[in-house]
Amino acid sequence: MSSRIKKFERRITKSKQKLKKYSEKIKKYAYRFGIASPINFQLIDKDPPQKMYPCNIGILYSGTFLKRYSELLSAHLELIFDSCFFNIIDLGNHHFSKKDMKRGIKKEKYEIKVEKASERHQLHPTNKFFQVLIEKRIENNLDMIACITKLPIYSSSNSDIVFLFGEANIDHRCSIVSTLLLKEQFYKRKRNRNLYALRILKEVIHEVGHLIFGALHCQNKKCVMSFAKNVEEIDYKYIGLCHSCQEKLEKLKQVYNF
Repeated sequence: MSSRIKKFERRITKSKQKLKKYSEKIKKYAYRFGIASPINFQLIDKDPPQKMYPCNIGILYSGTFLKRYSELLSAHLELIFDSCFFNIIDLGNHHFSKKDMKRGIKKEKYEIKVEKASERHQLHPTNKFFQVLIEKRIENNLDMIACITKLPIYSSSNSDIVFLFGEANIDHRCSIVSTLLLKEQFYKRKRNRNLYALRILKEVIHEVGHLIFGALHCQNKKCVMSFAKNVEEIDYKYIGLCHSCQEKLEKLKQVYNF
């Protein structure tokens, strides 16, 4: 009787091993074809910084960008958020390893209405960037940090929110801007470098603005802090704050006495 039981137990063990093996294969195929995302990134930040002003901010690049973008960003951040920053530090480029690049990928189609065509892209979760930014923020003793990437992104807080222009994580004092959808070539139109640079400036200012003002958007569609659902609405915005948001900044200066 005991031998039969042992034989039965061995069969169960083998069945479990096979099931596990096939389960892993199914997962790999699902990740490969974008049905699911293999890793749900959990952010690790042992000591999130408290709000304080003036403060130090770092700008990190994921991908190759011209030096002039760094200079333009520094100049505009200083101008628009007057006196908010002690230093605006260029942190240079960050390159993900091949292994990290594959983590969390979600495959989605983007339909271009004018062309009546669609292209499939590999999107990356915002938390993949936020974890790097948290580590860079701590390493460089920064109060907040922003990243610019050429990679398309989706929200880690809601994976249905895809092809983001950018996202801010207020608790961890970091933000990300994706430039892919800011290019005219993405919409099968002629390259426009000046327009591309202007869109980048507006979006970085917008996301850094969230780290300063909070999550709410401005209702003035001309204000850089208003929500834009497409590039046309980004183009419609000014590169600066409206009167209402400027008043918020002045009140902030009074609260923090700077």
